Amino acid sequence: MIKYLGDKLGFSKEETSWILYDVANSEFILMTTTVIFPLMMSYISKVQGSIYVGWANTIYALILALIAPVLGTIADYRGYKKKFFLLFLTLGLAGAFVLALPFINDFQAFLIYIVTMVGYGGANVFYDAFLVDVTSEARLNKISSAGYGWGYIGSVVPFLLFIIPFGAVTLFGGDLLSLPLGGFTLTYRLAMSISMALAALWWFGFSFPMLKNVKQRYFRPDEDHVIKKSFERLYNTFKNIQNQKNVFLFCLAYFFYIDVVNSVIKMAVALATDMGISPVASLGVIIVVQFVAFPSALLYGHLANRVGDKKMLFVGIFGYFVVVLVGSRLGHNPGLIWVLGFIVGLLQGGIQAISRSFFAKLIPDKKDSSEYFGFFSIFSKFSAILGPLSISIVVTVTKNPSQSILALIPLLVIGGSILVFVKEPENSEVQ
Repeated sequence: MIKYLGDKLGFSKEETSWILYDVANSEFILMTTTVIFPLMMSYISKVQGSIYVGWANTIYALILALIAPVLGTIADYRGYKKKFFLLFLTLGLAGAFVLALPFINDFQAFLIYIVTMVGYGGANVFYDAFLVDVTSEARLNKISSAGYGWGYIGSVVPFLLFIIPFGAVTLFGGDLLSLPLGGFTLTYRLAMSISMALAALWWFGFSFPMLKNVKQRYFRPDEDHVIKKSFERLYNTFKNIQNQKNVFLFCLAYFFYIDVVNSVIKMAVALATDMGISPVASLGVIIVVQFVAFPSALLYGHLANRVGDKKMLFVGIFGYFVVVLVGSRLGHNPGLIWVLGFIVGLLQGGIQAISRSFFAKLIPDKKDSSEYFGFFSIFSKFSAILGPLSISIVVTVTKNPSQSILALIPLLVIGGSILVFVKEPENSEVQ
């Protein structure tokens, strides 16, 4: 089945299996991280949900940033990459199912969410590192973009089904947010749990092709004292990374501009809710983003091959200037949320996909891919700290969520300025 699907789409079995994992975890992120968890925290904590969401994302990102480089260095040895991927996948899935329990309180949900996201994020470090194992350098942009593109469209279809319990209570549950169904009453809280549990099941089911078909092609040969050797390599790489000026500069630029992308993904619903946008409108916009992002991510990869990766990254950075400015006006004009959703859909998958494939092209030795993506994760996860933290502090101090998003503008300026100095690697033949 996987081979047949790949043949129809022009992908190998390994490429298709890798892409399907994006379909698997994108549904979880869309349902839980982007939509239900922020609404759940606002509902059960009776405070501004953006505060809880911001701190939870800050803490999980910090944990992951500290452990990813060490694990990535060890994972470059034969067979370790898949083992670490499975370990973190199991942690994330277990947390996702526990988070869906309808009787946990706000603090328990806060802690379980952090554990779940450490599992999700850790698995993604090794998933990203597998990119060089499943395809050729000439196809990196195409496959990376396909992962994000099919992840968007492959998540929105089950999302529309899995959100039905929550949507039914929200639309027809009245002031009490409860919907009688014969002798059973569907409550707002239980509907949230059902939707999140279904998303976790989807993540679990679509992980199997990745586990079965993707193999580690690039690796370091076996040697004694793997952990000790890994720490020595990690120290030497960290000490010498500044000598690899192109890699270092790109990671630094990425640190700043991707912070804005991550912040919009993780904080949008919480901020919109705090600005008075209804949950129904937020859900509608999320669906718009997914449908627009599918062709946009694929087109982004095609254009990057035509005009260059850096130019398309600058397009994304400029686009997020517009996103931030429009987002700051939502409190005054709620109708702008539809414009905001369309713009985010155009940019989100593309800038993430090209960043990932561009970095893969910069890795000097592909057998060290896990190690380099571990370092890449440092910049990615620490960047995921700065934006939510800034927004949370501003909201906490000023009680004004509309203006807090403007704190993201300096990050775009700094990221774009550093990216100017990154040299684009020589183009490989496009396939």
